[in-house]
Amino acid sequence: MATLRDIKRKIGSVNSTQTITRTMKMVSASKLRRAQTDLEKIKDYAVKIEELTGRVVKNMPVDAHPLLETREEIKKVLIVSIGSDRGLCGGFNVNVALTAENFSKQNRDTYERVGVYVFGRKIRDYLAKRRIDVVKSWVDIKKVDQELVDAVAEEIIELYLTGEFDKVYLSYTYFASPVKQEIVFEEFIPIKTPEDVEYIDYICEPDRMEIVGSLIPRYISTKIYYALVESQTSEHAARMSAMENATNNCGEMVRYLTLVYNKRRQEGITNEMLDIVGGAEALRGT
Repeated sequence: MATLRDIKRKIGSVNSTQTITRTMKMVSASKLRRAQTDLEKIKDYAVKIEELTGRVVKNMPVDAHPLLETREEIKKVLIVSIGSDRGLCGGFNVNVALTAENFSKQNRDTYERVGVYVFGRKIRDYLAKRRIDVVKSWVDIKKVDQELVDAVAEEIIELYLTGEFDKVYLSYTYFASPVKQEIVFEEFIPIKTPEDVEYIDYICEPDRMEIVGSLIPRYISTKIYYALVESQTSEHAARMSAMENATNNCGEMVRYLTLVYNKRRQEGITNEMLDIVGGAEALRGT
């Protein structure tokens, strides 16, 4: 049975933990506000370039560009999974990692190879421990950098064009709200035109094919950039929620331990009083 000193020490320890989690929540909330600002800046552009790409390539023959053509036989698949380097954000990283792991295991008999491009140390370590084919990884990304994104986009395009992979998926966490984040797992390459995109017969200068040739790589790069910003925003929101839950749990634990402490203390006082009364009665009897 824990002594009063042990309980008091534990209350102090939980209070210290609560102070840390409360501070981390405040820091995450501040970072979330900045991340939301960055997300708002890129979101309209990403939506517009996706819409423009869909309109330009709609009704074009699939062999007009190699990134539009769906291969008859899919043997090798690449997943671009985006997570974070740090933990303490609930199931943020685990959910993305599980998506890649489950896809890989479920399709072992379907494809010759399922490789993963990983952003974030947590997902990389998770997949490596489970012997998932991590082709390449990027860690310690403090801020989304356009130069890095362009280089990654070029690598992925090159892997697809050379036949290293026949299909590419993109997996990240979509920021729906500060309390809700959703896993996105979508086909990335070859590029698919949404059915609801309205076809517009643009007058193109220079040639339409030349515009498509420069627009598609830009679309792929923008898509990766947008997914990274969405993921970072979701990370801060998930960490803020996790720290809020931890702070509340610490508060409940302190209340419970304080109740136990007061109960034990009262029991000790009661026992001492009984001993005194019992001793007095014994003396009186003699």
